[in-house]
Amino acid sequence: MIVVGHREKIRVMGILWLLSTALLAQETGLDRARLASQAQSFAEQLPNLIGTEVLKQKSIQYSTRMRIRVGEAALRPIAPKIAEREIRSEIGYSLRGKESPVWSELRKVIDVDGRVVTAPKKARERLAFGLKSDDDRTRLKLMEEFTRYGLQGLATDYGLSLLLFRFGDIDKMRFQALATEFIGADQVAVFAFKRADTDVAVTVFDGKQASRQPLNGRIWLRQSDMQPIRIQLVALTIQDKTQVMDEGIIEYGPSKFGCVVPASVRYTRLINGVLTLETQYLYKDFQKFGADAELKFTP
Repeated sequence: MIVVGHREKIRVMGILWLLSTALLAQETGLDRARLASQAQSFAEQLPNLIGTEVLKQKSIQYSTRMRIRVGEAALRPIAPKIAEREIRSEIGYSLRGKESPVWSELRKVIDVDGRVVTAPKKARERLAFGLKSDDDRTRLKLMEEFTRYGLQGLATDYGLSLLLFRFGDIDKMRFQALATEFIGADQVAVFAFKRADTDVAVTVFDGKQASRQPLNGRIWLRQSDMQPIRIQLVALTIQDKTQVMDEGIIEYGPSKFGCVVPASVRYTRLINGVLTLETQYLYKDFQKFGADAELKFTP
């Protein structure tokens, strides 16, 4: 029998802890080249990609009016006013701008709160025409049309977040390994990242005013092949001593085109720590359309 003293036990435990820490660091090592390759593959499929998006928005307005109340009613907080919208659209992706082109989401609305605006087949054809057009005015018209349906704090371009990690762009990122965990059956590595410039940013519409916000956040990568599974983006701004936090969580899934595509986006806005807006985007039925005049789609 081998007897190990107390000090020796501590020394052995220390060695085991160091080994486990080293293995964890190795497991969560970021392979930038493989991640950039995944992002590049996504970018290469964007030009002819069209899918269906269902947007569900819940905006919460808290009363600021002074009201005189008596009795039991005075003890109960004033319930906030909640407005809900649901918009189904065809969605595609287009490069906008000639000098410094950036990818943007374009939509053609099918129905609003169950009321048909455009037949699905016609919506897809019109969107494909807009995506093919070299005229930025056609694309701008599609973007403006989408903002007319009374949506509050509309955030777009979250589904394009994977483009942050393309070759060339990924070198502008600073990463920090955070943890390993499981999402379903997949073991994933979680990294914090930060990019200080505004070359790639989310666009938030407040009424008719649009702002592009610098981003930082976290990314979840499947350890076996560096496939991105989830991206979280956070933008924090101060407006007239009011703290506004916009957060987007993007889930990605595999596609038949050899790259991941957006599966869902959850966008929230907190003002001074209070939730005022929640928007859910769900995506399905991505197809590719041909470059010919008949706009044939690949199912």
